[in-house]
Amino acid sequence: MKVKFKLPRRKKRTPRVYAWARVKKACIVVLLICNVLLLAVSVCVRGYDRIREHQTRQWIDGMLGERDVLCGSSVYQQIKDCPAAYSIRTDSTVQRAFAEALLGKKITVGAEKGNTMVWSGEVGSVSWAASGDVTAYAELHSELEPQSTEQAQDLVEKLLRRTGITVKQDQFNAVSGGGSAQQESYTVEVSQEMNGVPLLGCTLKFVIDTGNRVTVSGKWCTGEAKPLRVRALEHYSPPQMIFQLLAAHPVAEIISAQPVYVLSDKSGGRFTVIPCWRFSTDDGDFVLNILTAEVIASSDIENGVTKKTPDSDPERPELDDSFNEDADTGVPAEETPAEELPAEDTQEQPAETDTGMPAADAGQTPDMTWNNPAPQ
Repeated sequence: MKVKFKLPRRKKRTPRVYAWARVKKACIVVLLICNVLLLAVSVCVRGYDRIREHQTRQWIDGMLGERDVLCGSSVYQQIKDCPAAYSIRTDSTVQRAFAEALLGKKITVGAEKGNTMVWSGEVGSVSWAASGDVTAYAELHSELEPQSTEQAQDLVEKLLRRTGITVKQDQFNAVSGGGSAQQESYTVEVSQEMNGVPLLGCTLKFVIDTGNRVTVSGKWCTGEAKPLRVRALEHYSPPQMIFQLLAAHPVAEIISAQPVYVLSDKSGGRFTVIPCWRFSTDDGDFVLNILTAEVIASSDIENGVTKKTPDSDPERPELDDSFNEDADTGVPAEETPAEELPAEDTQEQPAETDTGMPAADAGQTPDMTWNNPAPQ
């Protein structure tokens, strides 16, 4: 009798679905939902900002219409972003390089007289005050005498390049004349800019007479510009700027606006560069100090006169304080403490101060008022 033994059959294994695959799919779905929500929120925020901007512009147009003031839409775009504030320390290396470019390497005397550095040589002398005022005279026998305004501009550009100062072509203004009445001469004016923004009141004037006798006068700031953190700029309001202008000097039309910089009253080798707006109006150009709301004529700054514009009519309502219920604007200078932003390379900067000033002045508030040089 044969006995058959049957072995139990093995059950077929069914494929298992691992939990990680499900988690991965769930994460992808969640991320897609989050992206869609963020996109929707972004669109809503942009739409809300545009609506608020449109309503604000309508409100401003209505307020200006009550005063019969015309203001183009381009002005709103131009003053939308506020320029930053900077601090500058005088760089004596650049000043000496300028003296060597005019007088040559053989400078016989280089001494400090008060707040002014004076260099003397066989062909002339150069003086550079701590306030930035420059006066110089030199006879450039080693250079070819210019025969046209273009050659005179090239000569000045060559001298500045030796100094280490880079100037764009649109910063030059070369004309014939300006020197001795009996001799042919050329005058080349060089205006200073900071990050592409004009620095009002800072211009060097080169007068080149026969025999390459060069006379230099004007104001120029040397040194690296370092940004300042100013609390007043955090509450910047473009419409407030327009109403501050109208409160100080009523005009019938605001044609355009341009960012400019003006030096503060602080001298002694340290400057605070104040951000301003230069408004072109039907009554001339006016400069508005963004930090203190002072308004003066643009020509007064260029001529070294910084007398404050007279106060507005007390019977007229002040519209500048009625705008912007969400933030304070027009903060006075006493309430605008500023501190210098930390440098990227901390090894090259002094560790004892963060304000860009000497240790004795650390913690003091930089002066945000106009630069008022002494009369010449």
